[in-house]
Amino acid sequence: MRSNGHQRQSNATTRAPARVDGDPSRRVPHPSQPRNVTQALSQGNANGIDLRKLAMRQTLPVALAFGLVVLMWDKIAQLDIGYIHASLKTVGALQWAGAAVFSALSFWALGRYDRVVHRLIGSPIASGDAQRAGVTAIALSQTVGMGVISSAFVRWRMLPEISFLQAMRISVIVSISFLSGLAVVASLVALTVPMTLPWAGWLAWIVLATACAFAVLTVFRPRPFSGIHLPPLRAMGAFLGLAFLDTAAAGAALWMVLPEGCDIGIVPLVAAYLIALGAGLVSGTPGGMGAFEITLLALLPELGQEPLLAAVLAFRAVYYAMPAILAALVTIRGPRRARARAPAEATASLHPVAQAPHLPAQVAEVLREAPRAEAGLLRQGRLSLIETAQGQPAAIGAASGQSLIMLSDPLIASESHLAFFKELHGLARRSYLSPFLYKIGARTASSARALGWNVLPIAKEAWLNPQAFTLDGAAKRQLRRKLRAASKAGIAITEAGADLPLSDMERIARNWSEARGGERGFSMGVWHPESLPHSRVFLAHHQGRLVGFITLHSNQNEQVLDLMRPAHHAPDGTMHALLTQAIECAAQMNCPRLSLAAVPLGPHPEEPLLFRHARQALDRSCRADGLRQFKSAFAPSWETLYAAAPSRLSLGLGAVDVAREICRKIERPTSFRWPWQGKRAPTPLNRRSSPQ
Repeated sequence: MRSNGHQRQSNATTRAPARVDGDPSRRVPHPSQPRNVTQALSQGNANGIDLRKLAMRQTLPVALAFGLVVLMWDKIAQLDIGYIHASLKTVGALQWAGAAVFSALSFWALGRYDRVVHRLIGSPIASGDAQRAGVTAIALSQTVGMGVISSAFVRWRMLPEISFLQAMRISVIVSISFLSGLAVVASLVALTVPMTLPWAGWLAWIVLATACAFAVLTVFRPRPFSGIHLPPLRAMGAFLGLAFLDTAAAGAALWMVLPEGCDIGIVPLVAAYLIALGAGLVSGTPGGMGAFEITLLALLPELGQEPLLAAVLAFRAVYYAMPAILAALVTIRGPRRARARAPAEATASLHPVAQAPHLPAQVAEVLREAPRAEAGLLRQGRLSLIETAQGQPAAIGAASGQSLIMLSDPLIASESHLAFFKELHGLARRSYLSPFLYKIGARTASSARALGWNVLPIAKEAWLNPQAFTLDGAAKRQLRRKLRAASKAGIAITEAGADLPLSDMERIARNWSEARGGERGFSMGVWHPESLPHSRVFLAHHQGRLVGFITLHSNQNEQVLDLMRPAHHAPDGTMHALLTQAIECAAQMNCPRLSLAAVPLGPHPEEPLLFRHARQALDRSCRADGLRQFKSAFAPSWETLYAAAPSRLSLGLGAVDVAREICRKIERPTSFRWPWQGKRAPTPLNRRSSPQ
């Protein structure tokens, strides 16, 4: 199988074949396996797609085109065929060559749609192969009709690494992105070029307002729209730029083959072409036949019917017939032989850990040696693993909104992470995202500054040395009072073993979540029963009944507080007693550092507006004042944590993305289930393949 990276094998795991739409139960056929229509039908039926019904629905546009011919037969019969032929003969060789050049430019832009889409969905297909398959698919489908289905078959034929379902998915995304970009470009043209259509202006404003609304949604994503999958702003800009280049080049190709006597500027002709193209696409007929010609004749009556139809015939020969013939030959020949990716293109990768909370041995060992035990959040399935170009686990993070987020410090301690950050930046850029480092320490922030990135303090982490911890001193007066209250109430604290009271813990976690409007997530712990065997768990009982618990991530360098879940009737001081017991046990284990986790930082004079908005949202969501008061009772040391990004804009957008990830509603699994097994799907970046 062709891959964007090197094939690797760790000491405990091997890489599995690429998955179909995030479903680990479905494997992509090996490229050597034969492919036929029966196989495509079976794959479609297995996923609820009836290709036969979809194909039958495509007969309606063909019938519509036939009906238009019948209705307009009288006008067609009145056309001077000899005049059309004579006009066609006036098109010179240079005009044909110019039309061919502009057509090639248009198809180059069309192929780039596939390139963008493959990057967005984390496909392992090389960019050149994706673009070649896209050009071939569009050249055939726009001529034979049944756009999504026919183009899906061509992509499936040209890219043996993907399944038919994936080819369908790519075809749908390409179609939607093209139509969206065309609508925006046509609206801008309608507002800047005088048109004879009285309703064009109003329709254009509606389209542009809708496009702006989607752009806002992809940044802020209110909770009711959290299930809508929108590309990042950079990808939207790429689609819009490609739509402009594609349609302008195609319109210029039509302008090039205008016969003698057709005097019209290229701008008004391209504007009319855009409207006619839209009408042809709405009709659904192959190549927009019928609707395209009728609309163009209506918009350009001054050119005369016969000369304009001669130009359309020449345009269809250059832009439709010749590309379709070439695409058919390429499709018959089939895909090129798989080629290894050039070493210069090797980059970092981001992909889900398939069996979380159970990790591959190599990854588990890295977590045990990581500078921060917070890396244990990887076991909860919400975050993904970031690997270097050489396949080494380097960090944890996720792609969200406009950002490729790296959470906490890298997994491997180093004096400088400059090389890795450059790889991370390259991965983000190729995925139309911006890198955003969240809750990193001072040393990591210094490396980001060395690259010229913007760095701002975002949180403070409370920590202490368990072996030096005592209850003495005025600073711990409140802690001693809370512990006395817990002792007086008869609270009994124990460290849990393998036999956990899961039903009681589930009840407490559910009540806690309902009282606070849902659990938080991402960089904050969530109730996740499957990950408990990998955590340290402390239980609080009152009169034989569980009234609270805490969990901690632990590795050889530190322990860090993860969950605090008190029952609503828990006596005063229960959480203080639990954490105090955890500190004492950590001291007995010679743990050098115990983190009470971080709390959001207050205002900063240099923070961007979006950054301030996100910070305030986190403060409200996390009830930061209460957390600060609780942690301050232990008189800890405070370490400033930072956020970093290449620009102030990406710094603000990254903060908004993190705030949304933390605050969005989390489904609490009673049995393990991936967060995307339902409405939300993962978007692995430059994924080579997924670990077993």
